[in-house]
Amino acid sequence: MPTQQAQIMNQLIRGNAGETVPGIAKATEIRQLYKTGLQQIRGDRHMHPDRKRVELATLYTSAKETLAKVRMEQTERDAKTFDELDRKVWGYALERATATDRATLDTTIRDARDRAAKLKTAEHAGRALRDAELAGDHILARAIGKQAHDHDWNDVLYDYFENRPSAAAAYQQAGEIWHRTQTAGGRVHEGMQYVVPKPEELRGLNDQDINGMTGDPNGAAA
Repeated sequence: MPTQQAQIMNQLIRGNAGETVPGIAKATEIRQLYKTGLQQIRGDRHMHPDRKRVELATLYTSAKETLAKVRMEQTERDAKTFDELDRKVWGYALERATATDRATLDTTIRDARDRAAKLKTAEHAGRALRDAELAGDHILARAIGKQAHDHDWNDVLYDYFENRPSAAAAYQQAGEIWHRTQTAGGRVHEGMQYVVPKPEELRGLNDQDINGMTGDPNGAAA
């Protein structure tokens, strides 16, 4: 989903803050617990330095593996949610239609998509959308809206969603997921939420060395 479209939806639904991302919220909690754990281990005056390094290695490994699991779960959740939102915005609810009605609707939908695909400019699409809205042809209007989305015809897309707040909200949510998971900047920012810094006491050790200190040379995830 183009980034511009998510920005348009933010304008359409001003004041509607994005929903909290469960995985990132959980990752924030884990990183805070990790920070607290570091402070507690380092502040224990009765613990031998060698034992501290083992405890730090164990804490680091546990936090890193937990964050990796949380990120994987969020990735799966994002993919499922995006597909559901995409169907809500651009799909057609045909499950309850009879076989005869569905055949008729399938034909109507194909015809609408064919007509929308022939629109080659935003100006033509805008006129076609207005005509479809006046005629009450919601299937054709949706097909034109999808064509506008595919071609970044922002004004046409804005007009399509203007009187469809539920679809606009779903589109915005999908846009947020797309921006967070598909753009270079979004992926970098998101990736940073699922990492913890290696303790200074373990500097120079690779992950295999650190796993070995915890008694699991292959890592708990292996």
